[in-house]
Amino acid sequence: MTSRAGRFFGIAIVALTLTGCGNKAIVSDADTRAFDKAAPEIKQMWDKGYAAAKANDYVTAEMVLFRLMRADLTEEQKQAVSHQITEVGQRLSDALEKGDPAAKAAHEQLTRNPPNRQP
Repeated sequence: MTSRAGRFFGIAIVALTLTGCGNKAIVSDADTRAFDKAAPEIKQMWDKGYAAAKANDYVTAEMVLFRLMRADLTEEQKQAVSHQITEVGQRLSDALEKGDPAAKAAHEQLTRNPPNRQP
């Protein structure tokens, strides 16, 4: 396993640990409201990442959300982004377990180009 793959799987393990068992979504209404008064560029990034996550566009969601995590956010916004990253990781893991070919392709792409790598 390469060090990149190791980092990706480390994030996945953290995500699984934080979400626990079951399919309970951890992104709350408060998380989505955390960006209501954000600067337009921050709100736009959140909306893009959130929409990608909801559409199971794992690569776009993780790339945008990890980039957003490096922005100047409030504590509530950081928690919201963290919750969304965790939820996307959980759904990706679940899809991989079910043999979803789109999830497998996304996993391979994220393994080659981890979203948490510093720019």
